[in-house]
Amino acid sequence: MGNFVPGIVSRVDHCHPRISSHQIEPLTILAFRAISEHIRRCKVFDRKLIANGRFQLLSILLCGVIHAKGITWEDRCKLCCILICGVISDYIHHGPIDAKESAIDLLGDLPEDVLCTIFSKLPLEEAVRTSAVSRKWRYLWMLCSKLSFDGNTVCGKNNYEKRMYTLMFTRIVDRVLEQYRGKLVEELAIKIELNWMLVEHLDNWVRFAVSSRTKALVFDLAREQRQPPGCHDRYKFPFELLDEDSICRLQKLHLSFVDFQPPMHFSGFPNLRKLDLSIVSVNGKDIQHMLSNCCNLEWLSIVRCHLNGELEVNGPLPHLLYLKIASCRLTNIAFHAVNLATFEYRGLAVPIDLSKSSELKCANIWYYGDTLEHTITVLANVLINVQHLTLDTACEPPKIPCLMHYRCKFSQMTYLQLRLVYMEEFNILSLVSFVRSAPFI
Repeated sequence: MGNFVPGIVSRVDHCHPRISSHQIEPLTILAFRAISEHIRRCKVFDRKLIANGRFQLLSILLCGVIHAKGITWEDRCKLCCILICGVISDYIHHGPIDAKESAIDLLGDLPEDVLCTIFSKLPLEEAVRTSAVSRKWRYLWMLCSKLSFDGNTVCGKNNYEKRMYTLMFTRIVDRVLEQYRGKLVEELAIKIELNWMLVEHLDNWVRFAVSSRTKALVFDLAREQRQPPGCHDRYKFPFELLDEDSICRLQKLHLSFVDFQPPMHFSGFPNLRKLDLSIVSVNGKDIQHMLSNCCNLEWLSIVRCHLNGELEVNGPLPHLLYLKIASCRLTNIAFHAVNLATFEYRGLAVPIDLSKSSELKCANIWYYGDTLEHTITVLANVLINVQHLTLDTACEPPKIPCLMHYRCKFSQMTYLQLRLVYMEEFNILSLVSFVRSAPFI
């Protein structure tokens, strides 16, 4: 053995310069390789235990620990774990298999609810690719209950002219949905630039969502290029296709570049948790009435929806935690949301009433078209308990510069970020007054 090892050592050093450069004893590697050979020849381990996945699980756990700890090659003790995993891997891969013994599909034998959880974490295209694993796996991807179709992902970006691009996208979506006919689908998301060829398909996909008891519906139809003012060729959301059950079941609704006109007696979505409206054509009174009846709403974003009026939601929204309103051409904002925690606003200086939101902690305000003095006065009545404030404002010069007194209005604020844009001389006294009103920054 003494004469045999040096020869092997020199050969290993020659073939694996990375090993020798890290000063790892090749004898250790050879010892574990010898164990591997012994396992294969003598069948020391019970194959049933290995087939049941215990050794595979051990390997996964050891590798996970090694990866998490970030071991170095100088740590010989932890290196042994790597080598053990290598031995086990070799045995599992190379070990003798009885011809009568059928291969066991460890993942395929998991309970369906566990497989459903695994597939729900994968993007749809990745889940579909698992069908190539084996015949048994051909339709396992259909356990995925969240379907998301992005035109650029499904068809590739800018690879086809518009008509062919749309045709390919609709065919793929229709084929997948046909496979899901009669099954429960928790979420259906469609993201593609709107054109006239899509309208009938979109209606059919809404029907599918209703029949599949979908809880989350996403139609992101915005065009890549910013739309000019007055562009009205949006997809009209088909309220007539919704039944009472689907209205009560819906928990998430995200609409972009849609004409959203609820019928006269529509009373809102009683169980809606999240509402995201972007570039949506909607009447101000309709949206106010609908929101007043969405008493379980937790997350609300309204962006570039030209309401051209006030947005006063009188009905209480006790579960609302996040509110964002941006570029909506409003004259007034008022919400009854006692547990609101985060508020974001971007637009003209308008009256804002969140006086009942005593839990408001974070605010991000982009305010323009007013003096800094009046802006601070408005916010002092809105953000009484705010702790983190980011304020972007285009300041107009005050008519009478003065040192104002805000009576410690921002007594809870600990963080303040200001981005001020001013075209003429800036009144530093206003800024001094602001800082003095927040002593705990």
